[in-house]
Formats: sequence, C-alpha cells, structure tokens
Amino acid sequence: MHPSDDPGWAGKGWSMAFTAYFILLLIYLLLPLLIVIPVSFGEDQWLQFPPTSLSLRWYRSYFSDPGFIAATFTSFWIACVVSALATVIGTVTALGLSRTRFRGKSLLYGFIIAPMVIPIIIFALALFILFNQLKMTGSVAGLILAHVVLALPFPVLIVSAALEQFDTTLERAGRILGATPLRVFLHITLPYLAPAALASAIFSFFVSFDELVIALFITGRWDTLPKRIWSDLRLEIDPTIAAVAAILIAITLIGITAGELLRRWAMARAAN
Repeated sequence: MHPSDDPGWAGKGWSMAFTAYFILLLIYLLLPLLIVIPVSFGEDQWLQFPPTSLSLRWYRSYFSDPGFIAATFTSFWIACVVSALATVIGTVTALGLSRTRFRGKSLLYGFIIAPMVIPIIIFALALFILFNQLKMTGSVAGLILAHVVLALPFPVLIVSAALEQFDTTLERAGRILGATPLRVFLHITLPYLAPAALASAIFSFFVSFDELVIALFITGRWDTLPKRIWSDLRLEIDPTIAAVAAILIAITLIGITAGELLRRWAMARAAN
C-alpha cells in the first residue's frame, strides 16, 4: 500500500513537519545565547567568538563597575515593586472577573491582556505621550506604573486559570460554618491561589527586570540594567556586556523555569 493511501499519513506528515519547524525555530532562538556565554568567558579585549583564551576578566569588570552595579540595583528594586503590585492587582482582578458576570466582561478581559499582543514600541510610544501630559516622564513612578501595566496580564491569566479549577463549595462551607468573608479568603482561597500567585510574581519580576523599550522612553537620564547595556552597545563594544548578558540569561532561565514549574504544580493541584 502506498503511504498516501494511509488515512493517518497526512497527519503524521504534518506532525513531522511541525516538529522539524519547532526544532529549527528553537535553534534559531537559542543560537545567540550559545554564542554570548562562551564570549563572556573570553580574555580578548574585543568581543570574539570563539574566544582565544578563557578568563573571568569581564565578570570581575562587571562587579567592580559602580555604574553597572547601580543600574542592576535600580532594575532589581523596581522589578520587586512591580512584581508585588502586579501580582496583587492581577490576583484581585482575576478574582473579580471570575466571580462576577456583566456586559462587556470579555472586552475588559481583552483590554487587560492587550499589552501582551500590542507591539512594545507602540505601547511605549503611547505611554510616553500619556506620561508626558501627566509630567511623569523621567520619574521612577512612571516606569513602575508602565511596567505594572505590562506585567499585569501574567497574574490575571495564571490566577484565572487556577480559579477555573477551584471548588467554590469550600468557600460556601466556610461561610455556613460561620467564618467571615475575609477569614474564608485568608484561610481557604488565598492558600489555594498561593502557588499561582507566586508564579505570577516571578513572571512579573522578569517582565520588568529585562524590559528595555519602555525604559528608553520613560526613564530619562537614569539607567536600568537593560538601558545601561543598550547605552554601552551604542558607544562602545565592551566585552563586559557579554558577561552581564550571560548573568541575565542564567538568572532569567532559572526564574522563568521556577515560575513555569510553580504554574504547572498549581494547575495539577487544582485539577486534583
């Protein structure tokens, strides 16, 4: 029998083609990372691949550079604030959307997750125009607010997915037994949502920590770490940038992996 006579042949062919496409796309996306990391351990004065000799020279350069350390600290504490605000607001929003029915709910949900699909340059330009009218450009508060809006879809989506599996009879049972709404939330709902909320916080942190385009429009003269890297790339090609990039890659991969594992654990816990 000719392979084309097999009813499942077409499906298998598409599956193999999709798998091959996915592998090629993964290689294309990961190839720059596989180049940056070896370059960061080079001894050469300029970025060179493969490096002629191995050294921690550029990592020492990063940790001894006050400008890089200050930019890292700025990005870190801003990302912490953004993570906390986005997680709290996103969790409350997900609870409100899941517990209420009203006209325009789907539209509101789409509006909340719009920053995930709108091109970042358009989003940044819109925020710049708005914040310029509000006299918030060049301010820390403006950048935090912009990053909260950018990160908000992640808590809303992750917590909403967890709430879809939540057994609301547990809350009703608590109310019947005399618990107040606040106590029911603190002792029943919140512990259930904690893994999803923690995963949301991790994703939100890295959305802010790694963000560049909005920072270029909003921050003014002071630097976040991505903005400092961008500025150095424009002015000179310093191999210290490769060391910083390698550190960011490692931290981001660890954080995002932890967030994804927490999200899956929360979904499996909800399903059981």
